[in-house]
Amino acid sequence: MSGFEKHKDSGMPGFTLKHGLLFMAACGAMLLLLMPSGALFASFAGSFQSNIMQENRYLLIFDGLKTTIIISVFSTLFGTVLGALVCFMRMSRNRAMSLIAKAYISVLRGTPVLVFLMLMFYVVFASVDVNPVLVSVLAFGMNFAAYVAEIYRAGINSIDKGQTEAGIAMGFTRVTTFLFIVLPQTVLRILPVYKGEFISLVKMTSVVGYIAVQDLTKASDIIRSRTFDAFFPLVMVAILYFSISWFLTLSLEYIERLVDPKSTRKQIESA
Repeated sequence: MSGFEKHKDSGMPGFTLKHGLLFMAACGAMLLLLMPSGALFASFAGSFQSNIMQENRYLLIFDGLKTTIIISVFSTLFGTVLGALVCFMRMSRNRAMSLIAKAYISVLRGTPVLVFLMLMFYVVFASVDVNPVLVSVLAFGMNFAAYVAEIYRAGINSIDKGQTEAGIAMGFTRVTTFLFIVLPQTVLRILPVYKGEFISLVKMTSVVGYIAVQDLTKASDIIRSRTFDAFFPLVMVAILYFSISWFLTLSLEYIERLVDPKSTRKQIESA
């Protein structure tokens, strides 16, 4: 019997990859604790100087942050409007429009966003001199629209059809019934899911470097190639992405409270 089999038969837990990672993390934490505070501060200051201040590399971060925000905001706006149109087609009684919308949703949701982005840039717009940022907005917006369309459809279907019938019985048209009765309730129900998709879109924009767009991730890669320090630029960019997501989450939660009549009623009662 081999040593491994004896160890296994003895009832002792085996050394797995998880144990190895935990061991390395514990060793790293011990080294940080044992390192003098002055040496730790000096190491951090040196990394900050070489990665951020030297050669004005902070400008790369600012430009990358601006590009990430532009792509995220305009992709969301475009995808939200396009998703509404696709949802309308998907729920249409016209069989041809419904089939086109179903095919669109299936293809976009079944294709990795990076592959779709590269197809748009290197195939669809290969013969056109177009800004890669614009291609990124189109690609991410189209991908976002496929998910948003299904979110809209699920939210609309969750509203009791009796409310539509009651609105029509009160003299409203189908359009006004949808705008003033169905839509406000739909928005309230889909906001939590929409918020998650929006945050996912912001994080997905980190792959635009594949089509030569200098976003946050690409900026950190440029800094790393010049300083040969991977830790500081990547951790800094990770913190920036987390900060953006955290800010957007708080903003959307605030909007969610504004459109929630229960929250508004509680504020009025407490005032």
